[in-house]
Formats: sequence, structure tokens, C-alpha cells
Amino acid sequence: MILPAFQSLLLSFFCAVPALAETIQARSTGVPTARTRNGTYGGRYIPEWDQDVFLGMPYAQPPLGDLRFRWPRPLNASFSGVRDASQYGYSCMQYAGEPWGNFNMSEDCLNINVVRPHGAPKQPLPILVWIYGGGLYTGSTADPRYNLSGVVKVSQDMGQPIIAVDMNYRLNMYGFLQTQELFLEGSSNAGLLDQRMALQWVQDNIAAFGGDPRRVVIWGESAGAQSIAFQLLSFNGTNDGLYRGAIMESGGPTGTQLHELGYYSTPFENLTRAVGCWTAEDQLACLRDLSQEALYAGRPSLTWNPLVDGNFLRGFPSQLLVDNNFKKVPLLIGANSDEGTSFNPSPANNASQIFQSFYSWRQYDLSPPTIWKLLELYPNDPCNEPPYYITNCTIFPDRDLQFRRAAAIGGDLVMIAGRRKTAEFYTRAGLDVYSYRFDTRLYNQSAELGVPHFDNTYFSFQNITGWLGPSPKYDADMRLANAVGKAYVRFVYNLDPNPMTNSPDELLPHWPKYDIHHPTNMVPNATWPHVEADTFRKEGIDFINTQYVSRELLA
Repeated sequence: MILPAFQSLLLSFFCAVPALAETIQARSTGVPTARTRNGTYGGRYIPEWDQDVFLGMPYAQPPLGDLRFRWPRPLNASFSGVRDASQYGYSCMQYAGEPWGNFNMSEDCLNINVVRPHGAPKQPLPILVWIYGGGLYTGSTADPRYNLSGVVKVSQDMGQPIIAVDMNYRLNMYGFLQTQELFLEGSSNAGLLDQRMALQWVQDNIAAFGGDPRRVVIWGESAGAQSIAFQLLSFNGTNDGLYRGAIMESGGPTGTQLHELGYYSTPFENLTRAVGCWTAEDQLACLRDLSQEALYAGRPSLTWNPLVDGNFLRGFPSQLLVDNNFKKVPLLIGANSDEGTSFNPSPANNASQIFQSFYSWRQYDLSPPTIWKLLELYPNDPCNEPPYYITNCTIFPDRDLQFRRAAAIGGDLVMIAGRRKTAEFYTRAGLDVYSYRFDTRLYNQSAELGVPHFDNTYFSFQNITGWLGPSPKYDADMRLANAVGKAYVRFVYNLDPNPMTNSPDELLPHWPKYDIHHPTNMVPNATWPHVEADTFRKEGIDFINTQYVSRELLA
């Protein structure tokens, strides 16, 4: 035992060697510490996980005042002592409400979290970086559904420990406001640049937490996976070494419409009128001078999306793929069986109503000939449309008569066609791709939704008991969640989700690489995990993927 007076003497003696002094202090107080380039952070030990967490650490300058709407700026100041990193930082400004969107918000939200197995590792550990979804208008690392401790615990139990990281990035108008002034200033797509700066912070600082910056895999779902697609396409695909692989759940490069600047003229006018900046000589300066409360009260009139800005994003995703301008890293990519029950237009009681609904649906600018061709390729066949586990031709009384038809088209347009397209282009480029179709329905999920968008995340985050509650009937789901977690950990280690040696305890069969001539998906199903041919709805999906030209779906 170190006597208090002697401990104080030791700390004073080693003041010229801060890292050693901090180590002694950490051991004496039980607070895990990490010395980053800007200073030392004190985290928190989580005994139930046997993990150390470092939360709410800034990775960029606060985007306040004149930095509002601009690309993030790197940290430019150091600090002494040990700063507290035991609690989540602010979430970024957003308008979503219950049940998940009521976070502690501020524009000063560019913070990052690190979760590691307890104690300094003997060898540098590989890194898994999570990017949350939410349509680029909502989301937070503080969302309890995104608890990184679950996947880290799987890695601990496997004897292949990893470190997990996630970051907050600017959303909606704060990260994606589009105006001529911002475009000329070079500030478009700031939210995507936030993500990139966080990845650079990992390169610069993760060694302080015991991580290996050469072994980073990025992971995202929905708009998080779409963000990863944009990162892969950024700067014409220049590989800057920020990561060496990517896991993309239910999202890809062609799921969101990228409009030109003129599209945003009316919503920008609505915003500036709402906050009193419409008549200002410099409208952008006026917006930057507003208080956080005044700007938030302006409440934008639509979802702001990324823009082809000629710098970060130098072309439309479909064309960048065709031109081979994407970062060449292995992928693990997939979507859920019934994505379309979450993405479908209404009303949809007959072909005419579906046509009218798709005409203005999701800002996709579908042309009339394209919509009619889709209706031809996707005939009304409720026996073989989402949700696919229902094969008795059910028409749900609380849904439109052709809800299942609209869901088939919508799901392929938004998620599934893009997943297949990305897998094909990456495979043709000679890269390893592992594709999946997630096919396990949650017990409390309504029948007409099946296996919709997002439900897979309860498995990849090991959150089955948190969502469904402990019960023997969920044991199969928990086994599947563990199998998915193991596959992800192996991908982080080896860029291959398969075990190095065969084991009779493995739930998932061998996961083959994607093959252009014989494309396959792993099907994570709790009762029948298997591998299938990735050829379902081939004619319709092929049509969709040949229509992604320039900025819109053309006839």
C-alpha cells in the first residue's frame, strides 16, 4: 500500500514525465486514463462489462459562431491535468422526438467515445468505428440502442479483443445546409467531413487507448452505411489510409437523391424568413450570428441531403462507381429481407395510386416511364412480396390493398438494389465482398412488417435481451446475435467473417465471398442460417441498377 504522503511525493517527482505520473494516479484512483495529442482524459471502468469507457472527448473545434455550417476544424489547443471523460457529450441538434430523439443537445457536439476491454492491452488492438444512422437528420451516440459494450464483450469472450469507437456528427441543416454561398465557400457536406475528421482523430490518438490505427474497420447502418458509401467515394476514391475495411448494414451509395443547388432555393428562403435573415445583406453571416435557440426555432422545411460539391464528392455515386473512383477495401454488406415494409409509398390500392405516390416519393424524381416499367416488373403478387416469410397471399386489412407490391418496389429502390450494385462493383474490382440478407423476425414485430429496416441492429449490438426481455424463447435470437457479433469481430481482425478453423459450435455456415458469376448471400436466420443465391427479383433489380445515371432515375 502506498502511503498518501509518499504517493504525493512520487507524483511530484515524476511531474517532468507526465505519462508516468498519470499512470500512477490512475492506478491509485481506479480511473483509466489515456494521453491523447491534446491532453489526458480520465474515463470510467464498467465492471459489468469489464471495460473502460472514455466518453464525450472533442475531436474538432466547436462549430460555433463563424464556424457554424463550415467544414470542421482540427483541435488547436492542449490542456494540462486530467479531463473527465466519464459521461457522454452533447448530442448534435435535431428535431426527432420520442422515443429516441430527446437527447441533451448542443451545437458543440463534435465528440467521440472509445470503449475498450479493461486495462492497457499487451498488444495494440484493432478498431471498429460505428457511424449511426437516422436519415442524416437525427441520431446520437447516446442512443441506448447503440451501446458498443455488447460487441466489445463478444470480442473479449472470443479471446480476440477489439476497441470500439463512435462519434457524433452534425445533422440536418447544421451539417447539410445547401446554399450558393456555402457551395462557393467550400463548406457543403459538413456533416460528412465531421465523420472524416473523427476518423483522422482515431488515426492520431487511438494508440493512446491501446489501439492499432493500421487496423480500423468502419461500420454503419442506414444513413450510417450511406455515409460510409460517401466516404468510400470521397475525393474520387483516393485511399488515405483512414480505414482498411467497411461493414455496411442497410445502406449504400444510391439510396438518397442528390439534388442540385437550385432545389434548395425555396427551403432556404423558408428558413431565412423564419429566423429573420431573408432581407439581410449577407444571409449566411446572419444565420451564423443567430443564437442556438433562434436558429433551432427556424425548423427547416425539409430533409437536407448531401450535395455533389466538386471537392469531397466529385461526382454522382452511380457514375463514380462506373468510373472505378472508389476506395478499394473489403466489404461486409447487406440488407434486411423486408426493407420495403419500412420504405413504401401510400396510397397504394391499385396501380394508378402507386404511380401517383411514386411520382413525388422520397424526392427521387422518378420519371413516368420508369414508374410504369417498375409496375410491369413488379406485378401485384402478395404471395411473393414483403414480408416474405408470409406465403399465404395475405392482404392486411389495416394496409393498402397493394401495400406488399409497393413495399417490394420501395425496398429494392432504397436499399436492396444498391446493396447488390455495390457488391458487384467491388467484386469486379477484385475486392473481397461478403454479402448478407438478414432474415430473423423479432418476436414482438408486427406480422405485416416482417423483418423491416433497422431490426438487425438489435442483433449486431447484442441487444436482444434489452429489446425483448430475458426469456427461453429468445435463446435462438441471442445465439444468432452472438454469431453475428463473432463474424464482425473476425472481419475486424482478418477482413473475413469466417473462423480460421472449423468448429462444430459455429451457428453460421461458411460465408463465401461474393462471386459475379455465382453471387451469394449469407442468410442470418435464427432457426435456419444458410447461404442463398443472390438472384431474387433479378429483372427488377437489374432495371433499377441500370437506371441510376447522373443525378436521377431516368426512363
